[in-house]
Amino acid sequence: MAKKIKLVDFKVDAIYRGNILRVRGKYPYEESVDFMFFEAQLTGSTYGLMVASGYKAGFILVYLPNECLAEDGGVDKAWLVKNWSNWIYPDCDVSDVYWIEMYDGGSSVKD
Repeated sequence: MAKKIKLVDFKVDAIYRGNILRVRGKYPYEESVDFMFFEAQLTGSTYGLMVASGYKAGFILVYLPNECLAEDGGVDKAWLVKNWSNWIYPDCDVSDVYWIEMYDGGSSVKD
């Protein structure tokens, strides 16, 4: 299982593509839901979050504004915490959000 750290306690300046945020879900999501950062490659929106678990997996949750960008790349963690309720998922308090670096790919696929 991948290591998870509370977002508010995580000692980094930026979050990157492929990183996951696990939150307490509320309808229409399951009891817990994972959101994964992706590179949107759109004008005005470099990053976004997509649903990575459950029935809604594959749907885009939000395109983030470029004001979220960290100075050295990625999404600024302080911006994310400050703007959680406005931009991300207000149904779960930011203090209950966990950061996961990436999913464990597990064993390789065999022929």
